[in-house]
Amino acid sequence: MSRPPSFIVSRVRPLNHNNPVKNISKRRYIIKIYGIVQGVGYRPYIYNQAKLFNIRGWVSNQGSAVFLDIEGEREGIRGFLVKIIKDPPNLSSIEKIKLLPKEYKGYLDFQIKYSSPDEKGIKFIGGDVATCPQCLEEVFNIDNPRYHYPFTNCTACGPRYSILRKLPYDRKHTTMDVFQMCPSCKEEYKDPTNRRFHTQPNCCPNCGPSLSLLTNEGSKVLCRDPIEKTIDRLLAGKIVAIKGLGGYHLVCNAENQEAVNILRKRKNRPHKPFALMVKDIEVARKLCRINETEEKILLNNKRPIVLLEKKGSKTLPEEIAPNMKKLGIMLPYTPLHYLLFQGTFTALVMTSGNGSSEPIQYKNHEAIEKLGRIADYFLIHNRDIHIPVEDSVVKVVNNHEVIIRRARGYTPFTFPINTKQEMLALGAEAKSTFCAAQNQYGYMSQYLGDLKDFDTYGIYEKAIGNLVSLLGLKPKIIAHDYNGSYLSSQYAKTMAGKKVAVQHHHAHMVSCMVEHRLFSPVIGVVFDGTGLGTDEKIWGGEFFIGTRESFSRVGHLKYVTIQGGNQAIKEPWRIAISYIHAINYENKKVVKGLKGVDEKSIHAVRQTLDQNLNCFESSSIGRLFDCVAALLNLRQRITYDAQAAIELENILDPTVKAYYAYHIEEEKGVYQIDYKSMLMGVLKDIEKEVPSSAISAKFHNTIGNVTLGMISRIKERYHINRIVLSGGVFENIYLLSYVVKGLKKRNCQVYYHQQIPTNDSGISVGQLGVAAAIEGKG
Repeated sequence: MSRPPSFIVSRVRPLNHNNPVKNISKRRYIIKIYGIVQGVGYRPYIYNQAKLFNIRGWVSNQGSAVFLDIEGEREGIRGFLVKIIKDPPNLSSIEKIKLLPKEYKGYLDFQIKYSSPDEKGIKFIGGDVATCPQCLEEVFNIDNPRYHYPFTNCTACGPRYSILRKLPYDRKHTTMDVFQMCPSCKEEYKDPTNRRFHTQPNCCPNCGPSLSLLTNEGSKVLCRDPIEKTIDRLLAGKIVAIKGLGGYHLVCNAENQEAVNILRKRKNRPHKPFALMVKDIEVARKLCRINETEEKILLNNKRPIVLLEKKGSKTLPEEIAPNMKKLGIMLPYTPLHYLLFQGTFTALVMTSGNGSSEPIQYKNHEAIEKLGRIADYFLIHNRDIHIPVEDSVVKVVNNHEVIIRRARGYTPFTFPINTKQEMLALGAEAKSTFCAAQNQYGYMSQYLGDLKDFDTYGIYEKAIGNLVSLLGLKPKIIAHDYNGSYLSSQYAKTMAGKKVAVQHHHAHMVSCMVEHRLFSPVIGVVFDGTGLGTDEKIWGGEFFIGTRESFSRVGHLKYVTIQGGNQAIKEPWRIAISYIHAINYENKKVVKGLKGVDEKSIHAVRQTLDQNLNCFESSSIGRLFDCVAALLNLRQRITYDAQAAIELENILDPTVKAYYAYHIEEEKGVYQIDYKSMLMGVLKDIEKEVPSSAISAKFHNTIGNVTLGMISRIKERYHINRIVLSGGVFENIYLLSYVVKGLKKRNCQVYYHQQIPTNDSGISVGQLGVAAAIEGKG
């Protein structure tokens, strides 16, 4: 979504001939630059360029923009502007520039002035940045004052969003305000030639934050070097909760199978893959196959977790990512991480510092209280985290970065939105985020998690308050999910302003439209697990035609009655029995073959289906994936979201090109996918003992082909060639690639998520897009 900055140039006013300055070759301009321009060394950069081009005047932060009042010769000003706009500091991102000619004033020098607030201006907020090479060199230089100092930073790196309380981005508005700079750091801060000139979190061992190692009871471990002692404890197989940039990680030696298993048991996380932090890119290459795009992302200054294909070598315990073909790997991104790898280990499990389904811990006292039953030790520091931020997660699809979880380094995410109204979109209930709109820009929050968890809901409320405060937002319109029982929708009721209820799958479709700046009608294909439809049934296998403002449901997976309510989502065998019941399949051998499910339970589900007790009707493709995974005995009960479907994708044999029969019916002008024939194909293959890897591949190919068949019919009927793919099922790389390839062969314009997550994290963006289209004309 990168784009060139927009320019607004006001008309030149006539010169005042009474002005004592007679040299009309000189010019004066007021300039306002919007974007990620604070906390990136932009003002010092402008100062130094002003000296080079003989520019006089001043620069300051105003709100989240940079404000300049400059004077100079015409050619000098031209060269200066080209340099600061076309070649700004690496971390900056310029979105918009306002240029206003003024009467010449006659400044004598160039200065950096104190910052000032701007309540009404466009605001951009920078994310946290991984340690730069220069700071890293200092950390490992024994002669440097910052040798082994874990909080070393400069204008090119370090904390930003996680420590920010308010704008503009100045030290007094961050959690670093409690640390008074020593004379040496103050000198760096004031020196325009120093790379720490106006580095807001600047510090050193004499004046900055410090580390302490504690037991899980909170008592201090007496040691000369807390990092050295932490390394020792990790090598001994202990679990250490380590406070990082945006919160705590639970850490153990990835090469120690016993430690990994203990962490799984204590965290109550039996199967969900753990993220790894590895020492360097060479270690990552030994563990995984890495293409050029993946390596570039691993090494960038955001340092996300990247999902990478495992190599065959068994160098690490299988328990790190059981039943997975991929590993989630990130590289060190703070000096503390680099210092930890002075130990003999090359890989650390570094998973979010929380219990199962809980939010990441970020406050010292609460972390010890909540994580004391999991961690043996705590490596803490005394720099407060104001806004907790998880690690971002990305993957590469068709050589493009695709964001799964937008968090550290990638947030807040700013994007153009077609409204002048101030709005707030509250997102879904799971994988929650929220979005704000102000001055024709949208602001997407970090990933927050499942709002059904009490603590997560509290962080959600706080995060909304933080962003509202940073922006000075006064929303007049509140967008929320059509499902009024969602906690995010309940939260909407507590807020003043006009409410706009947005159907879940329409929000999915529009989130992709917002990302790709689409306004004209599209065919929207939305596959996910759950979302309340306008007929009060559960949708999730949807084909729409529509715009940001409205949609028509022109196709869907045929409804199936599923027994068990929310329990069915946690126990996919219930979904399998529900589908078998729907197609009147009678082979008792296959049904009895469901591992870990007794006949009594199966009989009870059948009876309640006959009586329609605790049942719901669903058109969800996600539930169909669960059904097939259960029939193949991959997973009868899940321990994390979408586990059954994820494991089904992971076993497929990509060399199998065959697919099952499928049928598309039409009822009252709406196309419906009849699942009976494809499901009978799956069951017949199970009877014949066809390998599960082949059955999975044939099922995936069938879903791909029937999707393409539906789109072809809709395209022909409605003459729409733009296709949008969205929803959590399209996290499935095989299915996404299959459908994208098929659509391109059919000369369709196909769009899928890259910067905005395709899962429910993207819902808030879609809600904002819908509300802006409906209500945002003013």
